[in-house]
Amino acid sequence: MFTFDTFFINHLNIALVFPETSHAKPLFDAINQDRDDLSRWMPWAKTTQSIDDEIKFINYARIQNAKSTLFELVIVANNQAVGMIDLHHISPTNKTAELGYWLASQYQGKGIISESVNRLVAFAFNQLNLHKIILQADSENDKSIAVAQRLGFKHEGSLKDQITYQNQFKTLEVFAKFSH
Repeated sequence: MFTFDTFFINHLNIALVFPETSHAKPLFDAINQDRDDLSRWMPWAKTTQSIDDEIKFINYARIQNAKSTLFELVIVANNQAVGMIDLHHISPTNKTAELGYWLASQYQGKGIISESVNRLVAFAFNQLNLHKIILQADSENDKSIAVAQRLGFKHEGSLKDQITYQNQFKTLEVFAKFSH
C-alpha cells in the first residue's frame, strides 16, 4: 500500500493512501450503510450496488491517477477504509483542479475531512504547482459548505439550476482557494 500522508486526530490514526482493490469491501460497506445520506449529494452512491462496482471504480481511479487526470486517495482510519478524497478535472494548463470527498457518517465531525483537505490542497499548491482549487457543493449540503468556509475557501458564486439530479434542478455553490 502506498501512503500519501498520515496524521493523528481525535484518537484516530488517519492515512491517506492510493486506492487498492482491498479497499473495495470496506468502502462499499460504508456506502451501503450511508447510502441515503450520500445519495442526496452524489449520484454514484445510488449506482454503486456491489463490491464489484467499487472494484471497477478503484481500477478506473488507479488508471486515471497514473495519467495524472485524477488524484484519488482513500481515507483510512485505524486501518479501515472509511472514505475518499480527490482532486479531479486537474488542468496543468490552467493550474486548477476540483476537490471532492466523502466520509462514512460515523467518522464525520472529527476533523478528518478538514485535515485531509488541508493536506491535499497543500500538495496541490506546493507539488503540483496549481493555483486554484475549486470546491462545488449542492446549495443544501450544509456540511460541505461549512468545510469550505472553515478552511478559507472563498465563495465565488452560485450556479442556479446547474445540474439535474433526481429529477430536480440543483444550485451549486462554488468555492475556491488560491495558492497566494
